[in-house]
Amino acid sequence: MSTITEKIEAQFDTLSVAQKKVAHYIQSNMQDAVMLSAQKIAGKSGVSEATVHRLAQALAYPSFSGMLHDLRGHVLKDQRAVKNFVYTTSHQEDSWIEKHFVQEIENLRETMAWTDKTDVHQAARLLLDADRIWIAGWRMGLSVTSFFSFVLKYMLGNCELIPQGGVAEYVAYIQPGDLVFVCGFPRYCSRTLKVASLAKEQGTKVIALTDSGLSPFAKLADLTLYAACRSTGFLDSYTASLAVVNALINEISHLEKERVRINIEKMEVMFKAFQDNFEWTNRSKP
Repeated sequence: MSTITEKIEAQFDTLSVAQKKVAHYIQSNMQDAVMLSAQKIAGKSGVSEATVHRLAQALAYPSFSGMLHDLRGHVLKDQRAVKNFVYTTSHQEDSWIEKHFVQEIENLRETMAWTDKTDVHQAARLLLDADRIWIAGWRMGLSVTSFFSFVLKYMLGNCELIPQGGVAEYVAYIQPGDLVFVCGFPRYCSRTLKVASLAKEQGTKVIALTDSGLSPFAKLADLTLYAACRSTGFLDSYTASLAVVNALINEISHLEKERVRINIEKMEVMFKAFQDNFEWTNRSKP
C-alpha cells in the first residue's frame, strides 16, 4: 500500500498549480500538518480550503480526514531517533533562542538523513570534471552561492557566480562541457529556473540544491542534493544548505588533493603580492 509521500510524488505532475502548493507544504512540513485543519493547511499554502479537499480526492482519499489519518500514521511510523532526541531533551520550556537553535539542529539532522555519500561523491566528481562551473542562485540564496563560488574559485580557478543583473550575458557562454550549480528554495526564483532550463537545452549538466523532490529544480537537475530550511522566524534557514556545500568542498579536496594544493599555493602567492592580509608585525606602535 502506497504511503502519502509516494502518492504525492506519483501524482504531483497531474495536480493543479494550487494543489501542488498544498502537496508541497504537506510534504515539507509533515510534523506541523498533522495537527492542522484543512482551513489552516490552506492558509499555510496560500490557497482555498476547497483546494485542500480536492487534493485529498486527487490522491484517491475519500475525504480530507482520510488523508489526514494516513498522514498521521506515516509521521508516527517515521519518527526517527534524532527527532525524539531533539524533543525529549527539552527538559524545560524553551525560550525563543533555544527554539531557534533546536530548529537549526533539526534541519541539520534531517539533511544528514537525506544526504547520501554517493550523491556527494558524484556531485564533487561532476564539479571537478567540468570545463567551467557556473553558479546561480540569488536573493537569500546568495548566502550559499556567493560562499560556494568564492571557495571553488579559490580551489579550482574555473568557477563563476552569475550576477542577477547580468544573467543573459553569462548564460550565453555556457557550453555542454560546463556544469551549472543552482540553489533554489521557496519561492523558487524564476530566473534561476530559467538558467537551469537553458543549461539543460544546451546539454550542460545541472546540479541542484533544493528543499524537496517536488521542487521544480529537482525535475530539471541531473543530480539533486537536498537541505531542510525550516525556521522559527519569518525567513527560511540556510544553515543546512551551507553544510551541504561544505561537504562538497571537503569531498573535492579529498578527490583532487594535488590539483587543489597547487591552486591554493598560487592563490596564496597572489595574496602576498597584493598584501591581502593584516600583519600585526608591520604595524608601528602609536
